[in-house]
Amino acid sequence: MRDHMLWVEKYRPKTIEECILPDAMKATFQEYVNRKEIPNMLLSGTAGIGKTTVAKALCEEVGCDYIMINGSEERGIGVMQSQVKNYATSMSFSGGRKVVIIDEADNLTTDAQKALRGMMEEVSRNCTFIFTCNFKAKILDAIQSRCTNIDFKTNGSKAKMAAQFFQRVCDILSKEEVTYSKDVVAAVITNHFPDNRRILNELQHYSSNADKTID
Repeated sequence: MRDHMLWVEKYRPKTIEECILPDAMKATFQEYVNRKEIPNMLLSGTAGIGKTTVAKALCEEVGCDYIMINGSEERGIGVMQSQVKNYATSMSFSGGRKVVIIDEADNLTTDAQKALRGMMEEVSRNCTFIFTCNFKAKILDAIQSRCTNIDFKTNGSKAKMAAQFFQRVCDILSKEEVTYSKDVVAAVITNHFPDNRRILNELQHYSSNADKTID
């Protein structure tokens, strides 16, 4: 069954060190890991750039219990007042802080965001919130002000990061026993980087032929 997994999940980085990020941004996240502390955060940036991967890696490395809420699918106030509040106010099995990751938070309704605004303060001793979004302008200022805001921009590091991702992709293709042309792989990365998710999905699709070749 594992052979049929999506590569984006099968090869998702598990630690901050494995994530491909600008050096300064990686250092910031690594410091949170080293201190074993995660602040409320709003991670914004384009699709597929690694926001959710970083959020999960932080929780795994720090050792926090966490849940994922998809803001596109569970976007109403009812979910915030029941599922999220019940989780955030209960004790952690590990005895540490709990984390709620709200993915695609820019799709939450205004009422849901308003409910979260108050909840963040109410459960602050027990629970941390990490929001990810593509469009930060859709997040209420009241939530933004309660979070450390980190914008996933390449900031002059695009060429370096693309080269690192090229090496990772080649490693993945080798592990999957795919015969590939480096020129074709480089072209796919050039066309779609920094949308790493799309790159991996495209390459997995291209390699699904009987010969497992990309050329």
